[in-house]
Amino acid sequence: MMRSSISQCLHALIRTAIVVAALMAVGPMALAVPAIARADAPLTPPSQPTRGLGANGPCAASTRIEPNPHDITQKITIYSPAGRGATPLTGGHCNDAKRPVVVVVHGLLAGIDDQLLGSSLLYADIINHFVSTGNVVVFASWPTNPYDFARSVPKEDAALTIAKNFAPRGDFTRLGIVGHSMGGGAVPYLAQHAVARGWGSKALWLFQLAPAFATGVGTGKIALPAHTHVVVENYDHDNILDARLGIDQFSAYTVPVSNKRYVMVRSDVRGPLQRLDATHLSPNTLLAPNDAVRFFGIYRVGDALQSCSLTGRFCDTDLSYMGRWSDGRPVTPAISTVHPVDAGPRADAFSAFGLPGECDTPANPRAAVCPS
Repeated sequence: MMRSSISQCLHALIRTAIVVAALMAVGPMALAVPAIARADAPLTPPSQPTRGLGANGPCAASTRIEPNPHDITQKITIYSPAGRGATPLTGGHCNDAKRPVVVVVHGLLAGIDDQLLGSSLLYADIINHFVSTGNVVVFASWPTNPYDFARSVPKEDAALTIAKNFAPRGDFTRLGIVGHSMGGGAVPYLAQHAVARGWGSKALWLFQLAPAFATGVGTGKIALPAHTHVVVENYDHDNILDARLGIDQFSAYTVPVSNKRYVMVRSDVRGPLQRLDATHLSPNTLLAPNDAVRFFGIYRVGDALQSCSLTGRFCDTDLSYMGRWSDGRPVTPAISTVHPVDAGPRADAFSAFGLPGECDTPANPRAAVCPS
């Protein structure tokens, strides 16, 4: 009986050893099992992707700061990519003699840090991301007067015209314009004037983040070349600006429907300490966390938009995807559509300036076409 038990144990050990050896022979992937979050593990939101869309690229940055000769109170800052890394999203390498250009346009009063320091703190994360993926980033502070958009926006355009002289590596025929808030509302005007200068002739993409109302583009359609790619993005907890402003501009663009997309990034709250809050300030460093709202809602969407425009890749990317929580549950997806509808919330920011109802205020030259 003892010998029989010993024999059985030996056979069991031999069988186990054979199974382990077979698994090791076919490599470590055979041992991989789906990760299962422990019931007592803390819940965490998605981290930034380490490669591909939404990931920071390999490029370091060099910075050049110049005063605006038309307004010595304003600064023009050029961020150029450095290093030898490959930049697959934008093509080529960090140190190419010519690199595509991304213009970042700040919102109301949000250029003061650049005026004082020569570099932007409030848009540092967005700037750093687009430099890292191989772009020359132009950031020009401008006087954002909420009572006079019509005279403010041309001053930003004049600054960008000058900025080209300070960016010898910038290939302005491959151009992206990223604008937030009042800067988002400036994008249509800046794009039309850039096109008139021959900029964006090879690739042109526009990314408007929670845009204010547009000026200087008339009250009808917003005409741009057919090769232009556009994403207008709003945030579901934005009670500062009305989503209808972005919806109006999205609908007015003359580019093919296949080249434009409206995105509404939605918040996801799993508990007091597990919040992904999509607000008007989500694009702002220091004022909002560098979290999945930015990783997926801004960096990933911006990367897909630019890569589609430059290389023809990622044009069919699902822009609603927002990653997964550590327990495997998807973050509430964004709404990605070509038929946007305003669902609120109320936005009363301009009432602080005596301009209530910013979509239909007389200060908005497109008030007559403000959607319901």
